Amino acid sequence: MLASVPVACPLKPSRGWMRAHPDHAERLASLGIDSPLSLLDLPGEVVSGHPDRHVARVELPGWPCGLYLKRQHRVGWRERFTQRRAGFGWASRSEREADILIELEAAGFPTPNWVAFGEDGTGRAFLLLEELRDLRELRQHLGDIRLSQHERRELAERFGQAVAELHGAGFDTPDLTAKHVFVDPDSRAITLIDWQNASRTRPRDRSQRLGALHASLPESLASTRERLRFLVAYRRTSGIPLRIDSIALEARKLAKRRSIRDQRQPVVTGKEQRLVWLASEAVCAVPDVAAIWPTPAVCEPFYGAATPEVTRRYTLADGREAVLMRGRCWAPAGRLRAWFRGRSWRSPGVTLGRVLFHLERYGIPSPRLFAFGQRFTSATHSEWFVLHEAHPILNLNGVALCEYQELLEQLHNAGCRPDFRTGVPFGRIGDRLGVIDPRAIRIVRKLSSRKRRADAVALAQLLRMPSRSHSPE
Repeated sequence: MLASVPVACPLKPSRGWMRAHPDHAERLASLGIDSPLSLLDLPGEVVSGHPDRHVARVELPGWPCGLYLKRQHRVGWRERFTQRRAGFGWASRSEREADILIELEAAGFPTPNWVAFGEDGTGRAFLLLEELRDLRELRQHLGDIRLSQHERRELAERFGQAVAELHGAGFDTPDLTAKHVFVDPDSRAITLIDWQNASRTRPRDRSQRLGALHASLPESLASTRERLRFLVAYRRTSGIPLRIDSIALEARKLAKRRSIRDQRQPVVTGKEQRLVWLASEAVCAVPDVAAIWPTPAVCEPFYGAATPEVTRRYTLADGREAVLMRGRCWAPAGRLRAWFRGRSWRSPGVTLGRVLFHLERYGIPSPRLFAFGQRFTSATHSEWFVLHEAHPILNLNGVALCEYQELLEQLHNAGCRPDFRTGVPFGRIGDRLGVIDPRAIRIVRKLSSRKRRADAVALAQLLRMPSRSHSPE
């Protein structure tokens, strides 16, 4: 348990608190990291993000490996209440995950090495972890064509045994999906990450947990025989009979969830997507733009807008042309609703940045995101901006219907829907048809066949062409 582990607590409660791993407390102190603010302000590149939290990769002088800093922008009352009900006290997700990692380590399971965790006293929480060296993500490992059939069979058996042992020891997590599983190529040892939603109990519905795992792994990466081998190893280790049909049914149902659907959809961007937070998260920019961002980061023309919303041209310091959209928000109802739900409120600028990043991730032609941000100027007002690559407006004459339909299908496969109320948000980007107006694109949780057909009909009507039936989801 967390209380039984000796940790360093160098801070006064009024200034927040930080607990460092006994093996790393002295090293952190020598680097001047002795408070939550000194840790939260570490520079790094964001590798994964959500509206209320993100993960940044940071490097510390003399540290033998990179580290991942999980930062929560705001810990709401609903989150603390959820942790209390789960038996973790009035804690944040970061503290809950650290608690679970300590228990997993004590039980002898391979886990990410935690370095420090805590809160800053203003509602922000954090967890610092060492990166998993020499391990490969499951999907990447299974996609290696050099992997022999014998090695694949051995991995399936070892994987099934490892999951059964975790469940049998009383550790359950709803995040048991392919992107959270890492493999040691040499020993075939399995390490799971992201334990912030885990609980200290055996899973009540093993079919659902195993179904989510199978649903998140594309058929191209694991054959039916390999999946059965995994289940046989799980049943042999756990001693619990499994109904294959129930697991298959759960997998089909869960495959429609956006989180699962995104894992099955191949990421086609040719480069790693990274972001850098500046000015206490008031500016979020891609690394090459962050390197030339003005100082101080919060300045005109990005903030200080006198008009509700404006779109203008902007030239970066290196001469690149960009489009700047900025505005002001008065959204007391939206912020109150976000507070009641225990989530972070998103301004239009953050929403647009998220859409552009998502489109790039799935290879959909669109303006490249340069930067976005938001800041609160009062209890009810905020300012926001988004900066993206500028493209020349090209003539759309001669674009065939099939090109529009292919782009629409690509958007649907990426979990997006276009909003045609203001027209067709498509245009030429280079030699391809793409999205030129990100304001008309929405990322959706569920996308039914009916909604796909409705979008196809709406597009055909706008183009004054007969619609072609869309294939069901």
